Amino acid sequence: MPKNTTDENVLLTKIKSKRQELSNYLRKTKPQNTRLINSSIIAGALAAAITAGPGVGGEGFISSAKSMVSFGVPIWQALCLAASALSVTAVIANGMLKSNGLAAKISKTQLCDAKLEGLETMLELRQIDTKQALQLYTQQLTEISHI
Repeated sequence: MPKNTTDENVLLTKIKSKRQELSNYLRKTKPQNTRLINSSIIAGALAAAITAGPGVGGEGFISSAKSMVSFGVPIWQALCLAASALSVTAVIANGMLKSNGLAAKISKTQLCDAKLEGLETMLELRQIDTKQALQLYTQQLTEISHI
């Protein structure tokens, strides 16, 4: 029986260590994901707003904008350049989100952490034997190969 308790303690230590690693990953990745989403939304909305002004207001908008701001270049040109830059920013942010698959990785990590928490609790309360717990633990590790 002492060997089983030792094995159980080793597994509990590994689970706690892995959960800490998952927590660190989420602490770093979630804000990055949020920044990319917010950048995409804000840049896209601003690009739309900048192009809507001349589109809806026509010459009246252009004349009003000229009197408020002087860039040394035609106002329509400045608006087009700003809208293009914001559109490119939105596209890049979206591309980074999709290519990195951050949302899916975050979701998998959170799910794995919840499962490991349940496994940890079952082990601490001796509701599962060590061999079965080890199988579940290794199964969970395959779900988070990105970490």
